[in-house]
Amino acid sequence: MVKQSAIVKQFPEKDLLKRAQNSIMSILSDITFLELKDSKANVRVNNKEVDFILSTLISGKPTKFIIEVKSQGEPRLVRMAIAQLKEYLKGFKDSYGILVAPYLSDASRQICKEAGIGCIDLAGNAFLLFKSVFIDRSGRPNPFIAARISKSVFSPKSSRILRVLVSDPSKRWYVENLSKEAGISIGLTSRVKQALLSEEWIKEENKSFYLVKPEEVLNQWVNNYSYEKNSIFSFYSGLSEDQLEAAIKRECEKKKYRYGLALFSGARKVAPFVRFMRFFSYIDGNIDDIANALQVKKVETGANVTFLQPYDEGVFYGLQDINGINVVSDIQLYLDLKSFKGRGEEAAQAIFEQRIKTRW
Repeated sequence: MVKQSAIVKQFPEKDLLKRAQNSIMSILSDITFLELKDSKANVRVNNKEVDFILSTLISGKPTKFIIEVKSQGEPRLVRMAIAQLKEYLKGFKDSYGILVAPYLSDASRQICKEAGIGCIDLAGNAFLLFKSVFIDRSGRPNPFIAARISKSVFSPKSSRILRVLVSDPSKRWYVENLSKEAGISIGLTSRVKQALLSEEWIKEENKSFYLVKPEEVLNQWVNNYSYEKNSIFSFYSGLSEDQLEAAIKRECEKKKYRYGLALFSGARKVAPFVRFMRFFSYIDGNIDDIANALQVKKVETGANVTFLQPYDEGVFYGLQDINGINVVSDIQLYLDLKSFKGRGEEAAQAIFEQRIKTRW
């Protein structure tokens, strides 16, 4: 799963099946009124192969557990596995389907619950609700995280796709035109699209797709973001905020540098909420040039001016002109303020409610 830049460790098929069987046996052995009678692997049913069938007695009555084992547990794959299980179950009386995977997120477990299918993962999370059996274990973390994905959906280039999608969730895209809009390769766009499909954050219809869970995406993005990803330069100036705005505009336009007011300075222009006595601006250029032109003093403490050199050019996507002054997009303001904590979170929420949510 690409969420939080992690993937689930891949097990050899035989090892995964053995682990799955051991997990099921461990959980079912705790049920005092359940007696295991027989276990068969790789059973042919209507020209399809079922991974396991467990024959049991529950309070003396015959019951079969039909087990499907999957190497991954993303929501989209879980729905496919559930469809398989429901087909298998048609051929068995008094039976219950159980999906097993290395790890199942809360979203995947909820899908199983709503479908009336049991689920167990190798982390120890489980949900079984059949006849007099009820087991619900959750909250156990994924122990099979194997490696960081250098180009996850939240990495600098990949997240340019998120900027485009979150800015207009209902707009339909094709890989080629989204690639062009985001300024990244078709290959990377296609990989990110597949990751978003796996999380069910986008919906595909006739090869075009659009964002269906913008708030969930934005929340996950916040969890994987910090404004400190940027290079940060701190200064002191005796100029007022209005004077700094005018000076930044003048000097950056003169030197052909891209700029955009950020954090509280940007929030002040689009959705005044809290006052914060510090000036923030992104500058895509030589920071020393601008600092010298504005005659600001570099300081370690007591700074009231912060220039941010962007970690990626995506920062400037959706740049806004507010009364002649450039301000980064509402999405960028939200991300930066949310990671600033304290009063930043308050200002971020104001921008979300007043600007972002109203456009969705």
